[in-house]
Amino acid sequence: MSFLPISLNLAGKKIGLIGGGQVAAQKLKSLVRYSSNICVVAPEIVPEIEANPAVQCIRETYQPKHIDGLFLVFACTDSPEVNAQIQADCESRGILCNRTDDAAVSGFHSSALIETDDFVAAINSKNKEVKKTVLLSQEIEHFIREREQLLKQKEQLAGKVYLVGFGPGNPNLLSRRGEQLLFQADIIFYDDLLDHEFLARYRGEKHYVGKRRGNHSKEQDEINEVLYQAAQSGKMVVRLKGGDPLIFGRGSEERFYLEERGILVEFVPGISSAIAAASLGNIPLTHRGIASSVSFGTAHGKSSYKIPNSDTAVYYMGASHMHEIATNYLEQGYPDDYPVGLVYKASFPDQEVTRTTIGRLSRREIVAKSPVIGIFGNTVNYGEILKMKK
Repeated sequence: MSFLPISLNLAGKKIGLIGGGQVAAQKLKSLVRYSSNICVVAPEIVPEIEANPAVQCIRETYQPKHIDGLFLVFACTDSPEVNAQIQADCESRGILCNRTDDAAVSGFHSSALIETDDFVAAINSKNKEVKKTVLLSQEIEHFIREREQLLKQKEQLAGKVYLVGFGPGNPNLLSRRGEQLLFQADIIFYDDLLDHEFLARYRGEKHYVGKRRGNHSKEQDEINEVLYQAAQSGKMVVRLKGGDPLIFGRGSEERFYLEERGILVEFVPGISSAIAAASLGNIPLTHRGIASSVSFGTAHGKSSYKIPNSDTAVYYMGASHMHEIATNYLEQGYPDDYPVGLVYKASFPDQEVTRTTIGRLSRREIVAKSPVIGIFGNTVNYGEILKMKK
């Protein structure tokens, strides 16, 4: 790409549009926001241009004298030959020229502009794909204006803690509300398995407070206290949790601790790892005629190994205990071929889905890798069951 995106100072400089049709009128819409020293040269000029008080209209056929003293020129006629002549005349005088009919040979490109009270952003297409550029600029403009509005409201958010669910790990599954708060946060306390590179885009201080098996960066009491101290100092605090804050995320413990001490707390839901694992692993948690109930459990302690009274059971955080859970199923009279789905690193690029049975899992013929979601139930093989029913 040979075009350098830059901003030009137009103060005291004259701009020329050669051509008086709709193409020139469209160019004029953005130019008059930055300059009131514009001339339009054409034998015929549309009323939309003539009605603009910032424009000097010259009803003449183009001649080289018309570009004398101009800083920028837009060749907007409907004749490629005339536009080429305008460009050649500009180049001989050291004047930058934009040809609306041939972007590749132009001296400069016009950017799609996004203007707010505080700044101007410009979007340029390497391949001059106008439609895609406009759509992208509209999307960015919406995002910027929304973010600015949120930042203006930030004074109301100080001294408050937001318990935000990040989802299973893939940043694309973070809720819109969660991302808005991350942009505003003064300080972010985040869990394990979250995308560090993704978090780098946010300006707030980042503090890791994750807990993995046998490796706790901070105990829960310490996490509660650092959240309290940060909020008490007047900072806007985001406590970012994997999955959803209220599904094995200790969100209720943190809220209780903070509210007892007078700190305002708000929950922001996240996609639970179980829901993500089921969807992305193609293992429905319920299915008409196969399963109409589902339960969630952890596999940290012995009490978690009990078999729930549901058609489908989902176990979190239990890679090292999945064989014990499977053994418990066998002891409770479930058949050796009762299905199990193991979803490793749900939503990540290296996600793996393993379909097996409680027998194989109990005998350690299959070893679950951490982090894993274990799904026990006939929906794991729902496709085969439906084929058999046919």
